[in-house]
Amino acid sequence: MAPRKRKFDEINKSDKKFSERKLSLFNKVTELSVLCNAKTALIIMSPDNKLYTCGYPNCDSVVKQFLTGKDMVEDGEKKKQEEIVETLRFEYEAIEEKLEEEDKNLKAMIGGEKKENSDSIYPWWCDSIDDMNLESLEEFKASLQNLRLNLGSAMDEKKLTNLGSNLM
Repeated sequence: MAPRKRKFDEINKSDKKFSERKLSLFNKVTELSVLCNAKTALIIMSPDNKLYTCGYPNCDSVVKQFLTGKDMVEDGEKKKQEEIVETLRFEYEAIEEKLEEEDKNLKAMIGGEKKENSDSIYPWWCDSIDDMNLESLEEFKASLQNLRLNLGSAMDEKKLTNLGSNLM
């Protein structure tokens, strides 16, 4: 009885590995299709001889085009799907560019570098005081005092709010 149980466990582990690999391959094929605007088809066979397919715009049409050498005429539904994928690809590229820009801004902030772009947020407290003249130092001191007053009043307000809610 023990050998059967081990065999059963081995089968489950290999099925799990195959399933993970299958999903990974399908994701890569889909990403390749979207990013490169390419027609793709992937056919794989599981250890228990089952076929799995994935493709864009449709695995069957890509295989037929490969075998016949002719581009199959696609119906309206498939063209709509292509348009949706194309739109999603453009959105993906726009988001990717925005993320790269935000990543650069974040790295510049962390490094303490000033960004010339006025849209980026730069912490004024990271400025070096060694390079400031007397007027700038006085403005900096006034800003710090103002910040201290604002923090103190905000803290007092919170205490009063908490005290009032505790009394009720």
